[in-house]
Amino acid sequence: MQGVCKHSQTQVIARRDGVDYIHCLDCGQVFEGDDLDPAATEGNEESEGMESDSALPLP
Repeated sequence: MQGVCKHSQTQVIARRDGVDYIHCLDCGQVFEGDDLDPAATEGNEESEGMESDSALPLP
């Protein structure tokens, strides 16, 4: 059994109706930004409707 992913490398893949959808580059899970620890996403803002080609590593 694998350990729990800490989602340390994430990417915003979509934004709809004020909700960010995040893709974890470590485990492949896609989830709503609200499900991720708010401190972990601070400073990870991107332009609305834009998809990033690079991931920002989180501490």
